[in-house]
Amino acid sequence: MQTLRRSTSLALAVLFLAFSLYQLAQTFSLGEWRNVPDEMVTKWEDHVQALCEALPTGLTKVGYVDDSHITGDSASFDGNEFQLMQYSIAPIALDQGLDHSWIVGNFKDVTGLEVWLTSEIGAYEIQSFGFGLYLIHDLEN
Repeated sequence: MQTLRRSTSLALAVLFLAFSLYQLAQTFSLGEWRNVPDEMVTKWEDHVQALCEALPTGLTKVGYVDDSHITGDSASFDGNEFQLMQYSIAPIALDQGLDHSWIVGNFKDVTGLEVWLTSEIGAYEIQSFGFGLYLIHDLEN
């Protein structure tokens, strides 16, 4: 019985070690250990950083609009992207809508964007930062 207990412990230890080595080999062979410079998160951070640098100093709150504002379909509002953007531009707070002089736009489809902006806010300036990110300056607000 004593021998069975020792051999079971040894077998489990060897199995665990073998599985660990297999996982390590898989990780290295797939290249998952490398931080690829053109990965999506890095690109997002670069675009958001440029957007943050374009915001005037001293702002505490900016507007936020996305495709759901253009289409009028509140069900298409992406709360996850809103939270990601809020995290990215902190400590500036995001407020949904066009009620601010500076507005962050996050659009997947920009078809009709300029027509919509003109009808909603009138005179504006817009900068694109890629990934559908825009900084909109409402010149009349």
